[in-house]
Amino acid sequence: MNQILVGFIEDNPDYASSLTEVLSTKENLSFVTWNSAESFFANPPKQELDLLVLDIGLPGQSGIDVLKQYHTMEGRKSLVISALQSDDVIFSAIQSGASGYIWKSELDSFWDTIQTILEGGSVISPSIATKVLLAFRNTKPSQSKEGKPNKSKETNVLEILTPRERQILELIIEGDSPHQIAQFFGTTVGTVRQQIKTIYKKLQVNTRVQMIKKARLFGIF
Repeated sequence: MNQILVGFIEDNPDYASSLTEVLSTKENLSFVTWNSAESFFANPPKQELDLLVLDIGLPGQSGIDVLKQYHTMEGRKSLVISALQSDDVIFSAIQSGASGYIWKSELDSFWDTIQTILEGGSVISPSIATKVLLAFRNTKPSQSKEGKPNKSKETNVLEILTPRERQILELIIEGDSPHQIAQFFGTTVGTVRQQIKTIYKKLQVNTRVQMIKKARLFGIF
């Protein structure tokens, strides 16, 4: 199994220790840490990170500043783990390239979250997903030239998804994790992650937020 390199930017030393302790038993994983955005940019990793995990409320430059610069290169993955609940902060993080946003209290599923993002998925805490849903529900559905909802596009999107994929899409929109979905269907997490990848590919999206937005625009929910 290939070695996974994870980077952490966290200014609270006790919490940084908690993060690394959760992952210390993983044989195929190594990590590097920084305590500020400035130290990260001044001493960048010697090799490309598989995942960057960071807080938003950092001293000096914020985590948003880091995300904007970090994601100038395609293909990079990042996860925000923060206590900040401002809608503006959450949406700025996602728009700046973050593949996920979870609360600092959610370390029980931290390793599952990392695996999901490394496999091309996206993870958002249920309460954050609710904020995203409310925001997108205020977005008008796509319309035809006559000003009516574009039903043909909606039909095409629904037709390319299997019944099971539609069910999984609905559960993702509700904020369920791959583990919860696997328990619901009585299957493996690996199978669910592969199904989610297929949904992303069919909908031509790369993140959960993009998927929710497209589902809303096409009137799927």
